[in-house]
Amino acid sequence: MTIKLEHVLKRVQALPPLPTSALRVIALTKNPGTTVKELETVIGKDPSLTAGILRQANSAYYGYARRISSLQEAIVMLGFQVTQGLAMASAVAPLLKDNLVGYEIEQEGLWKHSMLTAMTAKRLCQYRKFPFGDVAFTAGLLHDIGKLVISIYVQEVGPFLVEKVKEAKLSYFELEEKVIGYNHATVGGFLARTWFLPEDLVSAISYHHTPENTSSYPELACVIHVANGLANLLGIGGGVDSLLNPIHQVALDKIALTESDLERIMADMGEFLVDPTLFS
Repeated sequence: MTIKLEHVLKRVQALPPLPTSALRVIALTKNPGTTVKELETVIGKDPSLTAGILRQANSAYYGYARRISSLQEAIVMLGFQVTQGLAMASAVAPLLKDNLVGYEIEQEGLWKHSMLTAMTAKRLCQYRKFPFGDVAFTAGLLHDIGKLVISIYVQEVGPFLVEKVKEAKLSYFELEEKVIGYNHATVGGFLARTWFLPEDLVSAISYHHTPENTSSYPELACVIHVANGLANLLGIGGGVDSLLNPIHQVALDKIALTESDLERIMADMGEFLVDPTLFS
């Protein structure tokens, strides 16, 4: 079963485009001349976007002592890059909340896994003092979007892939490539380009299982790779492949993380999982 590129690209193009409001937020937050008022005006025209940003701003993850009740206040306190990430989260939530039969991911499972990966990626950046934590949040949120496209193909060969993981001693991700012809990371990169996302996000999505293979933004790709692995270990919303794609030592070495570092970060993230609003 080898799928032709044209079939994959047709499925990529069949997915709905990102909402105009989300694309506008991305453009505004990249412009240093943008004002809070301009950003508030764009976001305020989209009720679901506004609600999503306020809900996340008031979650335990951000830990503000008082409730944030206005969009303007949220933008000021969170900053432009965090606001961009939350806008993207609101935009892709409807897609990520569908069940994916091929990966045995139940309703909202991919959304929860993606949000947890995003938050873990940002925490990793804080821990290692990397300056791209907000970009890592967005990349973590979008890292598995390729599964939306190839889940239908995985559904046909899923049991075979699981069996072959044990026999061939390959990861599930590697077997996707061998059996189907494409893996979800590569296809996710196709989709990211269709959505006109920046190259740092395209690279992180495309190489989140093979960060050692990218020549652009390698540290970001390593962060997403490790964050995805930790989210899988935390057991939130993962699919059939969640424990069949191990964390690569080369990625840990690249961003100087030890086993004790991973344990500490997992403990930090575990504290947030009790917040009922985290994945809403």
